Amino acid sequence: MKKKIYHAKISYKWRVVRYVKGVAKPSKTWKTSSVESCVTDLEPKDLDSNKFFIKGLEIKHKSTNEIEIKVLSILNHKYLCMSNDIY
Repeated sequence: MKKKIYHAKISYKWRVVRYVKGVAKPSKTWKTSSVESCVTDLEPKDLDSNKFFIKGLEIKHKSTNEIEIKVLSILNHKYLCMSNDIY
């Protein structure tokens, strides 16, 4: 299936989730950040469900704890190309 590839600036919010006696205790404050990346979806809810993209953002924060990420918006997207080999 052919998909369009875009270069975009993605803004998102994240917070650390710690576990105390097996119960998740997320941080009360959300931190905001942004990253420039190549994406195939231009809807924030589609990027939230994209496991590969979210895992890449978690690796960038280098935390030993779990990180919760929510995509806020996609800014300045530019069309790059079409591809058959997108997973």
